[in-house]
Amino acid sequence: MVKASSRAFGFLGLLLGVTGGVLTGVALKGIIGDPVVSGSGAIVFYAGFGASTLITLYVMFNYVTMNLQISTGVFEIRIGMKSASVNLADISAVRVAEPKSRMSRVASQAKGARKILQMWSVLGVGSGVEIDVSQQGDVQTQTWFISSNDPSELAEKLGAAIPAHVDDSTSEASADFSANS
Repeated sequence: MVKASSRAFGFLGLLLGVTGGVLTGVALKGIIGDPVVSGSGAIVFYAGFGASTLITLYVMFNYVTMNLQISTGVFEIRIGMKSASVNLADISAVRVAEPKSRMSRVASQAKGARKILQMWSVLGVGSGVEIDVSQQGDVQTQTWFISSNDPSELAEKLGAAIPAHVDDSTSEASADFSANS
């Protein structure tokens, strides 16, 4: 399991607390005494702060943890409501990626760096691995970035699982990366 840093959790928690607190405080002030905002301004205020709270909750539930698992010859990635899987036989290379923020990684692609087709990253985790995926029938190899708290361990486990799958496709080997990946 890949988790975001405590700073990311702290920032999102602070943002959620502030927006929820302001929303609740203004609502209580309007019920007890003179309303702070009224009319169409109140609708815009409550809609804006309500949407901000919901967006923060969505980010907290969907972008702070990611599960990685290898089972029955398939590498599975789950982050929030999104998931992907790739057959181990389709992975041609695994390498530890240079630690960068998500924005720096995307910006470096514009400067001619390796093109990353899919980026599976967790908020605040800049390290990870790159895997080259060449699915059957495709001539071109796709590069995926997968963030990890311990990219060398993840690369080692993936590298060990790829030859094991190629050598013995009937193997039921299963590895769960919930420890520190």
